Amino acid sequence: MNFSHLYRTIFVACSLLFNFSCSPSREAERVDFNVTVEDRFIETHDELGHFYYFNQVKNDSLIIFNVLNHSLEIVDLKENRLIKSINFELNGMNSVDQVRGFYFHNSDSIFLAEGDSRVSLMNIKGELINRYYNFSDSFDDGDREELYENNPSLDFSSQLLFSPITDEILVYFQSFDQPEKKRIFSAFSIETGKSRSLPIYYPEAYLGQRLDLSKLFLSSATQNENGFAFIFSGSPNVYKYNLETGEISFSEASPPFEKVEGDEIPFGSISREEKQLYMANNPFYYKIHYDSNSELYYRLSSPPRPNSIEEDFHYVNYNKILISILDKNFQHISDVYLPKQNTYNVGFSFVTSDGLWISYNSMHQDDERFIKGDLIRFNIDLE
Repeated sequence: MNFSHLYRTIFVACSLLFNFSCSPSREAERVDFNVTVEDRFIETHDELGHFYYFNQVKNDSLIIFNVLNHSLEIVDLKENRLIKSINFELNGMNSVDQVRGFYFHNSDSIFLAEGDSRVSLMNIKGELINRYYNFSDSFDDGDREELYENNPSLDFSSQLLFSPITDEILVYFQSFDQPEKKRIFSAFSIETGKSRSLPIYYPEAYLGQRLDLSKLFLSSATQNENGFAFIFSGSPNVYKYNLETGEISFSEASPPFEKVEGDEIPFGSISREEKQLYMANNPFYYKIHYDSNSELYYRLSSPPRPNSIEEDFHYVNYNKILISILDKNFQHISDVYLPKQNTYNVGFSFVTSDGLWISYNSMHQDDERFIKGDLIRFNIDLE
């Protein structure tokens, strides 16, 4: 497998003055940065498909779940080759099924989220070590009532989150049609088998709304040194939570675009056409990544596209992609539009020591020998 194909580089250099609204002591700072966009194609040798919504990067190894083969594939991005396949059983004592996400901690601890809201702990041999089920009824007295009543979800943009700091699995409780202000995240300890609610709530614009449209509640999260950062698909706010101290902070990282029509989120039972119209007429905040090497956060979003006729998420994948850049203190540095339009599938994206890689969408995956995408590098100097 080869990750080194470079066909074209687009270079953008900027030296701009930005206001930082989150820090009164720093009313304005000068930011010098440049952005390069390089074609980077992963050679498949017919061993891999094109799309991996379940993916993780660890020590510059790309780990992807191969749905067809029911296996994890580990790609060394520095050595440019597929180094291992971990096969899982569909039947028997070690079986796992309907995998919806995973977290690769180490060779003895691979967590697989399954469709029935359970997590299987596997090792690198594909052997079952343990299973965790009770994400709803493992709270101390009264703590479960702090969360919404709906069933727990383990999906964060098709990603399972596990904290090696506290040995806890992060669980998401969506609201849907409950108007009360309640907590939305819990942490399940694999050591004690107990859950605890976290003091995290929906953005104010979400409160009191009865949503038939669950897409606005989608959450993307990324780990950092002491916890995780997260976003919601219908809000420009970016949040981070410290699992050790319980501290939560956020940035109003508003992009250079606004919703086209309607201040109200649709509620109750609405048609598919009405859902799609609302989604096309509003910004969509899809994914957040943390780059531990540069200590930067990247949020991927797209502006409204009121004349869109594509269904579902296609108006995101085939639209302009904006990358909002925040520093480690959550100061909003800048927003950068990628130069290519109608090109990307931001669901398949990851950060390596080289930068941020984003896959092309299906219209641009036209060669079975490669998984095509772009590598985006950010070189930022805060004076």
